[in-house]
Amino acid sequence: MRYSYSVIRFVPDPAKGEFVNVGAIVGSDESSEWTVRQVANPIRARHLDERDALLAVWAFIDQLGRQVDAYEDVIQGMSLDTIGPPPSEDWLAELHARHTNIVQLSPPLPMIADTLEDALDTVFAELIVDPAKRSGGLTKHPALAAVRRAYKEAGLLADRVVQGATLEAGGHRERMDFGVAKDDVIQITQTWSFQASDQEAIARYVRAWGWAVKAVQAAGGRLIAADATVFHVPPDVDVEVVYIPPNGIRDEAALSDAWSVFAALSATEVRIEDASQVADRALKLISRT
Repeated sequence: MRYSYSVIRFVPDPAKGEFVNVGAIVGSDESSEWTVRQVANPIRARHLDERDALLAVWAFIDQLGRQVDAYEDVIQGMSLDTIGPPPSEDWLAELHARHTNIVQLSPPLPMIADTLEDALDTVFAELIVDPAKRSGGLTKHPALAAVRRAYKEAGLLADRVVQGATLEAGGHRERMDFGVAKDDVIQITQTWSFQASDQEAIARYVRAWGWAVKAVQAAGGRLIAADATVFHVPPDVDVEVVYIPPNGIRDEAALSDAWSVFAALSATEVRIEDASQVADRALKLISRT
């Protein structure tokens, strides 16, 4: 997968140009995943810090981390509120252009890696002293990327697909990963990972999403895009689910609960490897309307 990265630099005296790399930002517009990491032992930065400026650097990295965390909560359906603009390649380029003092970011560059953690590990191994490892469960990002690729290959992504919008219906508000619109919304698609570490949380998010979709099916609703454009969602909208299946018996609890939600909504569910079927159905729906 394609990622973009920038190295975070501490520049004690911008006039001299001397700097030390203290962290990195890595992410992908394709999968909507972003992460920030700082060095675990900043001994080299402390040696250069003659003006007690490092606290400002750590505050900057902490704020970036909070912004990325808030965006991840939105992606996972735990929140509707971000901190500042959503992380993206354009956002990263703006950070690089805007910060020219004691905190600087290297020009964003592309790279290819299998996962976000692999990309971040590579950046630290090659450009930053003292890497720090993190671990976590498999989230929904690969499914998001698979659906985006499917819509893109079908020629729908640029003009027809609304991404990361808010679905409102019957007093419910939930994030919707994708909506395909002609005049009205003709298809909504949500992605889930059933390999995530917190199975109870996943089951809870699926149920909340299901109540919002059920309200749409009862009386219609609306999809509000990030730019505030509003699309009508009719009760007969096509409901699609693309999921990452569980990995072993331990992860099956949330999927079992979700199965009943999907069935109640008459949603069409497909595994991540079959995401192209969602785009195929969207094309057929467009041709009929």
